[in-house]
Amino acid sequence: MPDPIDIEESNAQFLAAWIHFSQGLPGHRIEHTDGVSVVLSGTDMVLLNAATLSSPATDLQDLERRARRAVELARAGGVPWLFALSDSWSPGGDGSATAELLARLGFKPAVSLMGMVADAITPPRRPVAGLELRRVADAETRAAIADLNSGAYGVPIPAGRASVAYEALWNDRAFGRVGYVGGQPVCSAATFIVEKIRYVGFVVTAAEHRRKGYAEAVMRSCLDDAHGATGFERTVLHATDMGRPVYEGMGYRAVTRFAFYTPPQA
Repeated sequence: MPDPIDIEESNAQFLAAWIHFSQGLPGHRIEHTDGVSVVLSGTDMVLLNAATLSSPATDLQDLERRARRAVELARAGGVPWLFALSDSWSPGGDGSATAELLARLGFKPAVSLMGMVADAITPPRRPVAGLELRRVADAETRAAIADLNSGAYGVPIPAGRASVAYEALWNDRAFGRVGYVGGQPVCSAATFIVEKIRYVGFVVTAAEHRRKGYAEAVMRSCLDDAHGATGFERTVLHATDMGRPVYEGMGYRAVTRFAFYTPPQA
Protein backbone atom coordinates (compact mmCIF):
# COMPACT_ATOMS: atom_id res chain seq x y z
CA MET A 1 0.00 0.00 0.00
CA PRO A 2 1.62 3.31 -1.06
CA ASP A 3 2.35 5.85 1.64
CA PRO A 4 -0.23 8.70 1.63
CA ILE A 5 2.69 11.15 1.79
CA ASP A 6 4.12 9.64 -1.42
CA ILE A 7 0.71 9.94 -3.08
CA GLU A 8 0.41 13.59 -2.09
CA GLU A 9 3.95 14.21 -3.33
CA SER A 10 3.33 12.50 -6.69
CA ASN A 11 0.27 14.65 -7.31
CA ALA A 12 2.07 17.82 -6.22
CA GLN A 13 5.10 17.00 -8.37
CA PHE A 14 2.92 16.32 -11.40
CA LEU A 15 1.32 19.74 -11.17
CA ALA A 16 4.53 21.57 -10.26
CA ALA A 17 6.46 19.92 -13.09
CA TRP A 18 3.85 20.80 -15.71
CA ILE A 19 3.88 24.38 -14.43
CA HIS A 20 7.68 24.39 -14.70
CA PHE A 21 7.51 23.15 -18.30
CA SER A 22 4.97 25.81 -19.31
CA GLN A 23 5.58 28.96 -17.31
CA GLY A 24 8.53 30.16 -19.40
CA LEU A 25 6.64 29.91 -22.70
CA PRO A 26 5.22 33.16 -24.08
CA GLY A 27 1.66 31.90 -24.58
CA HIS A 28 1.30 29.95 -21.34
CA ARG A 29 -1.80 30.07 -19.17
CA ILE A 30 -1.93 28.75 -15.60
CA GLU A 31 -5.11 28.93 -13.54
CA HIS A 32 -6.29 27.41 -10.26
CA THR A 33 -9.97 27.81 -9.53
CA ASP A 34 -13.03 25.83 -8.38
CA GLY A 35 -10.90 22.82 -7.41
CA VAL A 36 -9.35 22.62 -10.89
CA SER A 37 -5.83 23.43 -12.07
CA VAL A 38 -5.27 24.23 -15.75
CA VAL A 39 -1.72 24.40 -17.10
CA LEU A 40 -1.46 25.27 -20.78
CA SER A 41 1.83 25.83 -22.61
CA GLY A 42 0.21 27.91 -25.34
CA THR A 43 1.60 25.47 -27.92
CA ASP A 44 0.21 22.43 -29.75
CA MET A 45 2.37 20.06 -27.66
CA VAL A 46 -0.68 18.34 -26.21
CA LEU A 47 1.22 16.46 -23.49
CA LEU A 48 2.23 19.80 -21.94
CA ASN A 49 -1.35 21.08 -21.82
CA ALA A 50 -3.23 19.58 -18.90
CA ALA A 51 -6.21 20.13 -16.66
CA THR A 52 -6.35 18.26 -13.37
CA LEU A 53 -7.85 18.38 -9.90
CA SER A 54 -6.35 20.62 -7.22
CA SER A 55 -7.39 18.20 -4.48
CA PRO A 56 -9.01 14.75 -4.18
CA ALA A 57 -12.61 14.45 -5.41
CA THR A 58 -15.02 13.87 -2.53
CA ASP A 59 -17.56 11.91 -4.57
CA LEU A 60 -18.66 11.33 -8.18
CA GLN A 61 -20.89 14.40 -8.15
CA ASP A 62 -17.92 16.55 -7.10
CA LEU A 63 -15.76 14.96 -9.79
CA GLU A 64 -18.39 15.61 -12.46
CA ARG A 65 -18.69 19.25 -11.44
CA ARG A 66 -14.92 19.75 -11.57
CA ALA A 67 -14.49 17.84 -14.84
CA ARG A 68 -17.10 20.06 -16.49
CA ARG A 69 -15.36 23.14 -15.09
CA ALA A 70 -12.03 21.87 -16.44
CA VAL A 71 -13.52 21.69 -19.92
CA GLU A 72 -14.75 25.28 -19.69
CA LEU A 73 -11.41 26.60 -18.49
CA ALA A 74 -9.12 24.60 -20.79
CA ARG A 75 -11.14 25.14 -23.95
CA ALA A 76 -10.65 28.87 -23.56
CA GLY A 77 -6.91 28.35 -24.06
CA GLY A 78 -7.37 27.39 -27.71
CA VAL A 79 -4.80 24.55 -27.69
CA PRO A 80 -5.16 20.75 -27.58
CA TRP A 81 -5.17 19.47 -23.99
CA LEU A 82 -5.71 16.42 -21.80
CA PHE A 83 -7.56 15.86 -18.54
CA ALA A 84 -5.35 14.06 -16.02
CA LEU A 85 -6.38 12.39 -12.78
CA SER A 86 -4.62 10.22 -10.23
CA ASP A 87 -6.53 7.09 -9.23
CA SER A 88 -5.77 7.99 -5.63
CA TRP A 89 -7.66 11.26 -6.03
CA SER A 90 -10.66 9.59 -7.64
CA PRO A 91 -13.71 9.25 -5.38
CA GLY A 92 -12.91 6.43 -2.99
CA GLY A 93 -9.71 5.73 -4.95
CA ASP A 94 -11.84 3.94 -7.56
CA GLY A 95 -10.36 4.57 -10.98
CA SER A 96 -12.94 2.37 -12.73
CA ALA A 97 -15.90 4.40 -11.45
CA THR A 98 -14.09 7.56 -12.50
CA ALA A 99 -13.48 6.17 -15.99
CA GLU A 100 -17.18 5.31 -16.35
CA LEU A 101 -18.23 8.81 -15.30
CA LEU A 102 -15.78 10.52 -17.61
CA ALA A 103 -16.85 8.28 -20.51
CA ARG A 104 -20.44 9.37 -19.95
CA LEU A 105 -19.27 13.00 -20.12
CA GLY A 106 -17.51 12.38 -23.44
CA PHE A 107 -13.90 11.97 -22.27
CA LYS A 108 -11.83 9.24 -23.95
CA PRO A 109 -8.80 7.40 -22.49
CA ALA A 110 -5.53 8.63 -24.01
CA VAL A 111 -2.51 7.45 -22.01
CA SER A 112 -1.68 6.18 -18.53
CA LEU A 113 1.36 7.13 -16.44
CA MET A 114 2.55 5.67 -13.15
CA GLY A 115 3.78 8.08 -10.51
CA MET A 116 7.04 6.71 -9.11
CA VAL A 117 9.55 7.80 -6.47
CA ALA A 118 13.05 6.81 -5.33
CA ASP A 119 14.87 7.94 -2.22
CA ALA A 120 18.16 7.23 -4.02
CA ILE A 121 19.22 5.60 -7.28
CA THR A 122 20.76 2.11 -7.30
CA PRO A 123 24.15 1.48 -9.02
CA PRO A 124 24.16 0.77 -12.78
CA ARG A 125 23.33 -2.80 -13.77
CA ARG A 126 25.44 -2.93 -16.96
CA PRO A 127 27.90 -0.81 -18.90
CA VAL A 128 26.78 0.91 -22.09
CA ALA A 129 29.23 1.35 -24.95
CA GLY A 130 29.14 3.58 -28.02
CA LEU A 131 26.82 6.24 -26.61
CA GLU A 132 27.98 9.86 -26.58
CA LEU A 133 26.09 11.94 -24.02
CA ARG A 134 25.79 15.67 -24.66
CA ARG A 135 24.34 18.21 -22.25
CA VAL A 136 21.27 20.08 -23.51
CA ALA A 137 22.93 23.47 -23.75
CA ASP A 138 22.48 24.89 -27.25
CA ALA A 139 20.01 25.11 -30.13
CA GLU A 140 21.13 21.80 -31.62
CA THR A 141 20.65 19.73 -28.45
CA ARG A 142 17.40 21.51 -27.59
CA ALA A 143 16.05 20.63 -31.04
CA ALA A 144 17.26 17.04 -30.64
CA ILE A 145 15.45 16.44 -27.34
CA ALA A 146 12.33 18.08 -28.73
CA ASP A 147 12.37 16.03 -31.93
CA LEU A 148 12.95 12.73 -30.11
CA ASN A 149 9.99 13.37 -27.82
CA SER A 150 7.79 14.56 -30.68
CA GLY A 151 8.53 11.38 -32.61
CA ALA A 152 7.83 9.14 -29.63
CA TYR A 153 4.44 10.70 -28.91
CA GLY A 154 3.28 11.38 -32.45
CA VAL A 155 3.43 15.16 -32.08
CA PRO A 156 4.34 17.42 -35.01
CA ILE A 157 7.97 18.57 -34.94
CA PRO A 158 7.04 22.31 -34.90
CA ALA A 159 4.92 21.78 -31.77
CA GLY A 160 7.78 20.06 -29.99
CA ARG A 161 10.28 22.70 -30.92
CA ALA A 162 7.95 25.50 -29.84
CA SER A 163 7.75 23.97 -26.36
CA VAL A 164 10.43 21.44 -25.40
CA ALA A 165 13.14 23.27 -27.36
CA TYR A 166 12.23 26.70 -26.00
CA GLU A 167 15.39 28.18 -24.50
CA ALA A 168 13.77 29.49 -21.30
CA LEU A 169 12.92 25.93 -20.20
CA TRP A 170 16.63 25.08 -20.00
CA ASN A 171 17.56 27.30 -17.08
CA ASP A 172 19.80 26.58 -14.09
CA ARG A 173 17.20 24.14 -12.69
CA ALA A 174 17.26 21.96 -15.82
CA PHE A 175 19.74 19.18 -16.54
CA GLY A 176 19.10 17.53 -19.89
CA ARG A 177 21.15 15.07 -21.90
CA VAL A 178 20.89 13.71 -25.45
CA GLY A 179 22.56 10.45 -26.40
CA TYR A 180 24.21 10.18 -29.82
CA VAL A 181 25.29 7.12 -31.79
CA GLY A 182 27.30 7.74 -34.92
CA GLY A 183 26.58 11.44 -34.61
CA GLN A 184 22.81 10.93 -34.61
CA PRO A 185 20.54 11.65 -31.60
CA VAL A 186 18.94 8.40 -30.40
CA CYS A 187 17.83 8.99 -26.79
CA SER A 188 17.19 11.73 -24.28
CA ALA A 189 16.28 12.49 -20.69
CA ALA A 190 16.10 15.51 -18.43
CA THR A 191 16.05 16.20 -14.72
CA PHE A 192 14.44 19.35 -13.36
CA ILE A 193 14.71 20.67 -9.83
CA VAL A 194 11.09 20.93 -8.70
CA GLU A 195 10.58 21.89 -5.05
CA LYS A 196 13.96 20.42 -4.01
CA ILE A 197 13.28 17.11 -5.75
CA ARG A 198 14.91 15.76 -8.92
CA TYR A 199 11.98 15.40 -11.33
CA VAL A 200 12.69 13.28 -14.41
CA GLY A 201 11.00 13.83 -17.76
CA PHE A 202 11.46 13.67 -21.56
CA VAL A 203 12.90 10.14 -21.35
CA VAL A 204 12.82 8.71 -24.88
CA THR A 205 14.75 6.19 -26.98
CA ALA A 206 14.26 5.94 -30.75
CA ALA A 207 12.49 2.68 -31.58
CA GLU A 208 15.41 1.13 -33.48
CA HIS A 209 17.76 1.70 -30.51
CA ARG A 210 15.70 0.28 -27.65
CA ARG A 211 16.76 -2.54 -25.30
CA LYS A 212 20.39 -1.45 -25.33
CA GLY A 213 20.42 0.34 -21.97
CA TYR A 214 20.45 3.79 -23.56
CA ALA A 215 17.45 5.18 -21.64
CA GLU A 216 18.96 4.22 -18.30
CA ALA A 217 22.38 5.61 -19.27
CA VAL A 218 21.13 9.00 -20.42
CA MET A 219 18.78 9.27 -17.46
CA ARG A 220 21.53 8.44 -14.96
CA SER A 221 23.73 11.09 -16.54
CA CYS A 222 21.23 13.91 -16.08
CA LEU A 223 20.32 12.68 -12.57
CA ASP A 224 24.03 12.82 -11.71
CA ASP A 225 24.26 16.34 -13.14
CA ALA A 226 21.36 17.47 -10.96
CA HIS A 227 22.76 15.75 -7.88
CA GLY A 228 26.17 17.28 -8.39
CA ALA A 229 24.67 20.75 -8.65
CA THR A 230 22.21 20.50 -5.77
CA GLY A 231 22.95 17.48 -3.58
CA PHE A 232 19.28 16.47 -3.72
CA GLU A 233 18.75 12.70 -3.53
CA ARG A 234 15.01 12.13 -3.82
CA THR A 235 13.62 11.77 -7.33
CA VAL A 236 10.13 11.55 -8.80
CA LEU A 237 8.81 10.74 -12.27
CA HIS A 238 5.65 9.67 -14.08
CA ALA A 239 6.31 6.57 -16.16
CA THR A 240 4.80 5.02 -19.25
CA ASP A 241 4.22 1.27 -19.17
CA MET A 242 7.22 0.85 -21.48
CA GLY A 243 9.56 2.79 -19.24
CA ARG A 244 8.42 1.44 -15.90
CA PRO A 245 10.67 -1.70 -15.83
CA VAL A 246 13.72 0.48 -16.49
CA TYR A 247 12.84 2.77 -13.59
CA GLU A 248 12.08 -0.10 -11.22
CA GLY A 249 15.55 -1.48 -11.97
CA MET A 250 17.00 1.88 -10.92
CA GLY A 251 15.25 1.81 -7.55
CA TYR A 252 11.99 3.65 -8.23
CA ARG A 253 8.78 2.34 -6.67
CA ALA A 254 5.22 2.76 -7.91
CA VAL A 255 2.96 5.19 -6.05
CA THR A 256 -0.21 5.98 -8.00
CA ARG A 257 -1.50 5.77 -11.57
CA PHE A 258 -2.42 8.89 -13.53
CA ALA A 259 -4.99 8.44 -16.30
CA PHE A 260 -5.07 10.99 -19.12
CA TYR A 261 -8.20 11.62 -21.19
CA THR A 262 -8.95 13.56 -24.34
CA PRO A 263 -11.77 16.03 -23.66
CA PRO A 264 -15.30 15.92 -25.06
CA GLN A 265 -15.82 17.37 -28.50
CA ALA A 266 -17.14 20.93 -28.46
